[in-house]
Formats: sequence, C-alpha cells, structure tokens
Amino acid sequence: IMAEVVFQNTFPWEQSEITFEACSSVFQKEFIKALDAIKDEEFQFPKSRHPYKHQLISWKTLLNKNDNKSIAVTTGTGSGKTECFMLPVLHDIYKNCNNQQGVNAIFLYPLNALIASQRKRMHAWCSALGGINYGLLTGDTPNKANKKDRDKVLPQLISRDQIRETPPQVLFTNPTMLEYMLVRNADVPILEKSKGKLRWILLDEAHTLTGSKAAEMALLIRRVADAFQVDINDLRFAITSATVGNDNTEKLKMRLI
Repeated sequence: IMAEVVFQNTFPWEQSEITFEACSSVFQKEFIKALDAIKDEEFQFPKSRHPYKHQLISWKTLLNKNDNKSIAVTTGTGSGKTECFMLPVLHDIYKNCNNQQGVNAIFLYPLNALIASQRKRMHAWCSALGGINYGLLTGDTPNKANKKDRDKVLPQLISRDQIRETPPQVLFTNPTMLEYMLVRNADVPILEKSKGKLRWILLDEAHTLTGSKAAEMALLIRRVADAFQVDINDLRFAITSATVGNDNTEKLKMRLI
C-alpha cells in the first residue's frame, strides 16, 4: 500500500567568503543597513550573513555599471533564487527612482499563489527602504478601496484605481493580466505615466515557458517594451527556475537567446 521511505541528501550551496555588510561595492551602505534593521527575522537580511556564491555573482552581474546584462538562475529550491534578482532590482530603484511614479519593474508569475508568497517579503523590504511602492495586479485586485484601507497597507497599492492614478515602481502580475493591461482603455494611465521608465522584467518558474507559451511570452515582452516606449535592449531580465536546463550551460544560453 505504501512505498518504502526514501531519504535524499540536500547538498548545501556554497557561501561566499564575504558578508552582506562587505558588499558595499555592489550595494549602497544605506541599503544594506535598511535590510539589516528589519526586526522580523523572516524577512531580515542581516549584514552578518554570508550570501551564497550564486547570489553574489547575480548581484554583481545585474548591477555592473558598465554592462547591461541579464541572468538565468537555475539553482535548486531553497537556495535563495528570489534574492538573486529582487535585491538588485530594489537597489536600482532605491538609487535611481526613489519616490517617483511609474512602473520600473514588472515581476511576472504564472500563478497568483506565487505572487502572494512574495508579497510579504516585498512589503517588508519596501517598508524598510522607503520611497518604493509596489502593487499586485491580478484578477483578485479590487477596483477601488477606501482611504483608510489604502493608507493602512502602504507601501502596497491595493486597488486598480490606485495603480492607475499613481503607478508603483514595482508591479506584480501574471501574463494574462499584463495582456489586458496593454489593450484595456482603463489601464492607459499606467502606460502613459510609465513611459520610458521600465527597467526590469523578471520571470519566475521559467521551465513553464516552452513551446507555444515561450513564443507567446517573447511576443508579449516585445509588446510591453513598445507600450512602455523603451528600447528592449535597455531592459534587464532575470528568469528563475529550479528545474530548467541541465548540465549543458551553453545549450541553455542558446535557448534563452
């Protein structure tokens, strides 16, 4: 009736030799201090932590001033894939777009449940940094919210009216809602107030993007760049997955291109 129990070792990922505090050549000191000062240990990024090597490589690659590179993070579950791209995105916005309106980063998730799982972390980090708002644009997002509810949950924008009136720097959504946003008259203000401001597109669960889905996503990204009036070559991308690809890194790179 029941199969035998199978135990599988989890091989630890290598930590870098330096601490998060020593990453001042990548992040501003104020940025590091803000994330270290978060009281909730679940969301705190302590300055004494030794980030994984793949995290440090990702940070340096995405925030290199001389290059405009994108990354594909294919490490396993629990290895801090989210931090690989979320910290550089927030640092870039904190440094260049603080207290501004307009969408700078679009986080694309195939499932709303995955968006919800990242909301608490984003809320804690945006609250600690200050000057960065975020919003979730899904089928569950209400059209309106009263002022009391809106003020209570800042820096999150909780209604479609809010997102249209003052587009947040960070927008979480899914491919279907993004399609609607590009064609729906009510969402035109988001595009108008974000012209030329889009800097990042992040795609989670990249292994789901195969065949026709991959082709549709490629076309959608081109339409997004056109709608936001940005050169697609100026956008930085990050894709993540615990299962995409194999040991042939070069073959994976060619597929992504």
